[in-house]
Amino acid sequence: MSFDKVGKSIKETNQLITPYYENDDYPRKIISKLSRLSTGTKTIFCRWLKYGFIESVQAEVLPTGTVIITDWASEVDSLIHELISNGIALLSNNGYAEIPLMMSLADQIDLGLVCDGDDGYLISDSEVIYPSPMIMRVPHSKEIIEEPYDDLTRSMASVIRRFDYYLGGKIVHVGVNVKSIGIMNTIVFRNPIDILVITNNHSSIAHKILDPSRTVHRGLSALESYLMDGVDYAVLIHKYTYYEVHVETFNKIMSRQYIRDSGFAIVPNELDYIIFLKWPRMNSLMMRSQSVASRHSLINGAVNFMLNAR
Repeated sequence: MSFDKVGKSIKETNQLITPYYENDDYPRKIISKLSRLSTGTKTIFCRWLKYGFIESVQAEVLPTGTVIITDWASEVDSLIHELISNGIALLSNNGYAEIPLMMSLADQIDLGLVCDGDDGYLISDSEVIYPSPMIMRVPHSKEIIEEPYDDLTRSMASVIRRFDYYLGGKIVHVGVNVKSIGIMNTIVFRNPIDILVITNNHSSIAHKILDPSRTVHRGLSALESYLMDGVDYAVLIHKYTYYEVHVETFNKIMSRQYIRDSGFAIVPNELDYIIFLKWPRMNSLMMRSQSVASRHSLINGAVNFMLNAR
């Protein structure tokens, strides 16, 4: 297979891109494929999978977590080629490399089976990372509910409602300014959740929405309270200011163990796409704290009741 490094143009014909892998064997096959990677490639790729970000590429991300890499820097050229040659990444005729469900894989497979032989993929609290933006396009809709941009929370809720799927599940509920959940307020959240998304796989996704130009706060304490309250995922969304500010916020999230599972995204004025700098990871506090696990169980019970009552 020939490859043009300058134009990232694939010469082989009839190479079709495969958008989704819903086969139950897929996670098992990925573990096998990851184990065949060279040490250097596996270290970098495990780092991306574990923490939910990418570096040195231009990429789009689908709501299911599939990553489409449209261009990449020379320092990761061999990595991309190795992912392709091992069947982890797939090729399109226009030279894009697609990694099915990449951002969802860490919650589906035990990375320890392939990544823990060398802890070089782990990130230290002092490391500075420059993440690549992952652009998630907002689907076109005939019924768009326009909200004033001054109300960023309601605007973002309208945007999220336009996705069929979001962070790996089909959206069944989007709530704004959620203070509690369950019959008779079973769970009262310490900080109101700006946007709470419930998906058909029973995931609870809590969002903190902020415009950094209007406050000195960055929303990190809200992320901590969401995770401590037992939600499955927590996502911080900032209105776009400029890249350096967002890199600083990203690295603050990465340097704090108790909120490192959180996702981080930014949105432009037009609100026609979401830029993820970090995809959220499943709340690992549930595995380390009995009180968090208990609160998660209560949330799960409330969500199950809500879904069954529909």
